[in-house]
Amino acid sequence: GEPVGSDLREPARFTPGAALYIKPRAAVSAQARNITDKAFVTDPESDVPPMYDVKDIDVSFDGTRLIFAMRAPEIENADDDEQPTWNIWEYDRTTDTLRRIIESDIVAEAGQDTAPTYLPDGRIVFSSTRQRTNQAILLDEGKPQYAGLEESRRTHASVLHVMDANGTDITQISFNQSHDIDPQVQPDGTILFSRWDQA
Repeated sequence: GEPVGSDLREPARFTPGAALYIKPRAAVSAQARNITDKAFVTDPESDVPPMYDVKDIDVSFDGTRLIFAMRAPEIENADDDEQPTWNIWEYDRTTDTLRRIIESDIVAEAGQDTAPTYLPDGRIVFSSTRQRTNQAILLDEGKPQYAGLEESRRTHASVLHVMDANGTDITQISFNQSHDIDPQVQPDGTILFSRWDQA
């Protein structure tokens, strides 16, 4: 079979079977506990775990919260445009709660959201295929709206966005004809990220 791994050309690749576990302390003997299964309704009688995917984990500055991208299981017999998208989720270890950052299903499913990280002011920077600012600029210029494809023309470009901690005020902050991914906040507040360029 094909090896499992990340591919910078496909930030929305879905590889089902991942889950996020947490231990109460850093000891080999500490019992690991799955904290993501509860996001998906499963048959309590079934021994088959839900087949979702998790990636791009980051920790809050105070160490109390984890933020990550998670994609729900495939919907059987659904077309590609009806399948779940990658969403940004947060786990709060002080309250043992898991929540999708963007509450609205319609807004959450409007793009492939990956690679989240916390900003010092409490907002979240992430990579997404939403590109709403691109589309607004096109509309202002009297041109048709569309989400830009990356250079291979196979997938929508995933570029940097920011949003408030409650998932509102989503704003596109980078513009590229390929992917801008894996943002990291530097001590001076600037954002370092990977930019995929077709060569």
